[in-house]
Amino acid sequence: MHHIAQFHFDLSCPVCHDIFKEPVVLSCSHSFCNDCLQRWWTEKLIHTCPLCKEITLLNDPTHNLVLKNLCEAFLLERDQSASAEAEPLCSLHSEKLRLFCLDHQQPVCVVCRDSKAHNNHRFRPIDEAAEDHRRKLQKSLKPLQEKLKLFEQVKGNFDQTAEHIKVQAQHTERQI
Repeated sequence: MHHIAQFHFDLSCPVCHDIFKEPVVLSCSHSFCNDCLQRWWTEKLIHTCPLCKEITLLNDPTHNLVLKNLCEAFLLERDQSASAEAEPLCSLHSEKLRLFCLDHQQPVCVVCRDSKAHNNHRFRPIDEAAEDHRRKLQKSLKPLQEKLKLFEQVKGNFDQTAEHIKVQAQHTERQI
């Protein structure tokens, strides 16, 4: 993680201190986000480098494609490592929960699998177990959905009957 943090510093624009976006390079070899540089220049009468103050004659500085590719690769790696770190870990062993104990009906890590607590238990890869559970839930959901549909029909009939009774009551009141 320290390596990534150091790399992040090297890929930071000196103006906005964020990862370069559309980096450009000046004749003095300093790079900046194109937008940061353009904003800097709108406040100045003479186009100078924000770091070394060297005057540049370039109104349209050169795009730094190498730096742009490095930044994109860094952001991709950072996003992938962040999503990998988001995986749930075993509270006992800090390992990724890759297995599902069929006997205890709980996710476990490879260390848990070899522990006494799960001796002679049956295991499945966690994604397979999740798919099995998903199918079971869908199977048990179907009759409930059918019952709900039936209840909604019955409720509709009751609502119609109630509306009919209300209309009849109003008609009777007018007659009285």
